[in-house]
Amino acid sequence: MRGLLKKGVTTVLGVAVVLGWWTIRGWLEGKASADSKSHIPAVVWDGGGGQVTVEAESSDPGTVSATFETDLPMDDPNHKYLETWQKVGAGKHTFTIDVPRRVGGSVELNVESPKTGSTARIAVKLGDRVIAEDALTLDSPLKPGYAFGVQVRLQDYATGKRGED
Repeated sequence: MRGLLKKGVTTVLGVAVVLGWWTIRGWLEGKASADSKSHIPAVVWDGGGGQVTVEAESSDPGTVSATFETDLPMDDPNHKYLETWQKVGAGKHTFTIDVPRRVGGSVELNVESPKTGSTARIAVKLGDRVIAEDALTLDSPLKPGYAFGVQVRLQDYATGKRGED
C-alpha cells in the first residue's frame, strides 16, 4: 500500500512540475501551451473521435481530474494540452466526453480526508467495454504527506489504447 501511495504522490508532483514548466515556457515564448478548466468537459476541443465514459466512485468527497494531450511533438504548433478537474461528493459520478482522435492522457480521482476503509474507483469505458480501471481501499490511516487516489492512463482515448503506468 505504501508503494501505491508514494506512486500517486510522485505522479501528482510530476504532473505539477510539467504543467509549471509549460506555463513558464508559454510566458517566455508569449504563448500558452496548456489550458485548464475547473470542470470535466462534455467535448474536448472539437471532439469527433468518439465518446468515452468516465466513472468515478468514492466513499468520500474528492476531485476528479482528466488530462488530454495530442500525440504531436511538444514543439509542433498544433500540439495541445488540456487539464480539467471537478470536485465531487461521495458516491458515483459519470462523465461522458466526446474526444478527438489521437489524444491521450490520464484520469484520476483523489479523495479528500480519507480514513481507514475509504474506497476509490476510476474507470474509463468505450461503449460498454471498460478500457482502463483502478480501485483501492485504504487499509490503514493515511500518513502525513501522502495522498489517496486512483489513476489510469490512456495513450489514445478514442481507440482505448492503454498508456504506460
